[in-house]
Amino acid sequence: MKLTLGELAQKSGATLSRGSAELAVEGISSLAEAGVQHLAPFTDATYLPQLKVTKAGAILCKTQELAADAPAGAALLIAADPEITLIKILGLLYPEPTESAGVDPKAVVEPNVEIGANAYIGPFAVVRSGSKIGRGCTIHAHSFVGRNCVLGDGTVLHARATLYDGVQLGQRVIVHSGAVLGADGFGYKFRGGKHVKVPQVGNVTIGDDVEIGANTCIDRAALGSTRVGMGSKIDNLVQIGHNNVVGNHCILCGQVALAGSCELEDYVVLGGNVGVADHIKMGKGSRAGAKSGIGKDVPPGAEMFGMYAVERRAAFKQLVAYNRLPELVERMRKLEAKVKALGGTTE
Repeated sequence: MKLTLGELAQKSGATLSRGSAELAVEGISSLAEAGVQHLAPFTDATYLPQLKVTKAGAILCKTQELAADAPAGAALLIAADPEITLIKILGLLYPEPTESAGVDPKAVVEPNVEIGANAYIGPFAVVRSGSKIGRGCTIHAHSFVGRNCVLGDGTVLHARATLYDGVQLGQRVIVHSGAVLGADGFGYKFRGGKHVKVPQVGNVTIGDDVEIGANTCIDRAALGSTRVGMGSKIDNLVQIGHNNVVGNHCILCGQVALAGSCELEDYVVLGGNVGVADHIKMGKGSRAGAKSGIGKDVPPGAEMFGMYAVERRAAFKQLVAYNRLPELVERMRKLEAKVKALGGTTE
């Protein structure tokens, strides 16, 4: 979509401080790659060299003073929070495609399914009996919704998303392709020389405004519910085991794995490839850096790093010492040689 700078300023709440309001903007690009038809954001001083030579027709930044090194011909959009303003502008220039309401003839919708107004169910999607599809939901091609599921208003299932029986999604939930919600939790008892499966009879409950990445798996509870709180964002390839409770507004980056019965309080952030052992509790606002292994409870606000993770500052001190090991070993050898030369012993 093409909009003028004046239209973008008016609709996003930004101020046009320099340049023509009639300048047509066709898209957003980086400072380094932008052309005269693009708006480029400048939100970090790291990109000052690119700002000086950019060919962007317009630049979005926080103050006119910060953009003082921008080329004289570039228009300026000023916003108190340019990152949030950029999100608004991206929505204006790249609106999400919408589907016409209705059920595709190639979809399979069993009896006793409730479908809200303006919902869309795409070709080869399957919705089993007893499920409730909220207003304005979108279920894309080849997705599967099991028996007695609930999709809140405005929820989107992308192609090939799978909901096992009894999964409950809040409003405006986004489930990306290949994600599986409600598969059996990994529960077995070892008896008589073999693993005996424990029936997993609970469900999965997802709060409002949660986004679940592609090929992520959230297992149903053995009893009760595996829960993800409102506003949490889950990256691709994440594993959430049975009976986990993920709080509100948490961030789980790619390849995070939670074993069973963990509790993440609100605003927890887990970096990529973090593993959390079973029955661990991570306090509100705590964080774990990439590839950390969490093997014990973490207090609120703590920043963890390492395998197994320890308090972040201690971990970095250990890392510095580790990197100095060759130097320290060489110094120790020289000291030992001097001690021996003086007739002493290092035993």
